[in-house]
Amino acid sequence: MGKIISSIWQSMDGVVEAETMDKWFMPFDSEQRGKYINEIIENCDAMLYGRKTYEMLSGYWSQQKNNEFGIADKLNSTKKYLVSTTLKKADWGETEIISKDIVKKVSEIKENSTENILIQGSVSIVNLLLQNGLIDELRLLVNPYIMGVGKQLFEKELNISLKLADTKALENGVVALKYDLI
Repeated sequence: MGKIISSIWQSMDGVVEAETMDKWFMPFDSEQRGKYINEIIENCDAMLYGRKTYEMLSGYWSQQKNNEFGIADKLNSTKKYLVSTTLKKADWGETEIISKDIVKKVSEIKENSTENILIQGSVSIVNLLLQNGLIDELRLLVNPYIMGVGKQLFEKELNISLKLADTKALENGVVALKYDLI
């Protein structure tokens, strides 16, 4: 059975909005953080996205043809699953659209895989899969900025136990946390 890994970038207070990344994410960039992100991407064999994250990433990465940042080729060639009830066509590499029975379909993908399936961002999908016990590992990249307002990582009350598996202090005050779900 495959392992579903959620990789989330957030402010210290859990804000995950892409529209405000210029405040809580961009100022804390470093070579170390870039390597950390690349390692997570390199160690997956499939990717699962919600519509908003898919549209944001596909528009940029599908245009990269020279393995920009050392991960463009991996992002463009990896099998993708897109959860969307509105999109009927997905042009970024090999993408399969999941439009109904999301939990059942993701469960089948996980059961039929022996590899890692990565979810980047896509917090609505993360919350749904957490509620249904389908995520195995939660990786948080916490940036030292408090937004005070904005879309939060956890949308609903969840009662889930986690086990801290690893922690790394990165440059510029960024902390990488890896939790296993138990």
